[in-house]
Amino acid sequence: MKLQVAFDIQNSDEVHKLVEINGDLIDIVEIGTPLIMKEGLKSVQKIKKEYPNQTVLADLKIMDAGLLEAQIGFDAGADIVTVLGLASKKTLTSVKQTAVKNGRKVMVDMINHPFPEKKWHELMKMGMDYCCLHTAHDDTQDGRTPLNDLEHFYNLHGGNNIAVAGGIKPDMIRKIKNFHPEIVVVGSYIANARNHREALTELHQAMV
Repeated sequence: MKLQVAFDIQNSDEVHKLVEINGDLIDIVEIGTPLIMKEGLKSVQKIKKEYPNQTVLADLKIMDAGLLEAQIGFDAGADIVTVLGLASKKTLTSVKQTAVKNGRKVMVDMINHPFPEKKWHELMKMGMDYCCLHTAHDDTQDGRTPLNDLEHFYNLHGGNNIAVAGGIKPDMIRKIKNFHPEIVVVGSYIANARNHREALTELHQAMV
């Protein structure tokens, strides 16, 4: 199981400092959509340039213009870009083609998709690298979690190539690890932590 840390509310200087100190505990550095909206893809460029050995994901949430937008993300240095599972087949295919051309990867974000387990059959045929079962941040405020979706998904497909996101904390990781997702995505738990390294260590202990 890999740990992906989503940096949404921080600025790129704060991300730089956190990765400098704690990069050994982070498998995938996600430059989140809000941060990209604030700073543009320069935030991705900066982190990848400073930490070339870190896997960097640009959470672009591509919905259209797959060839163009994926290429922009890869040109900025992203190792992985995200595309929405709700995007058209043409857009999804275009993003994957661009990833193959650049030797990079694609994560399909299933946020708000009504039938993610059915969609994954189609996505596997396209050769998509990862499927993210994602409970929206706004919905986690009402107590929703990705646990039920993950359990149902696991019974059909197993845990390979699956990422899980949405209010993930150590106690949730202990519940979901029985379904063996390949990646767990953590955002606010790290952002709100007083001691980032202690919080990251707690996450890794829960993953064991």
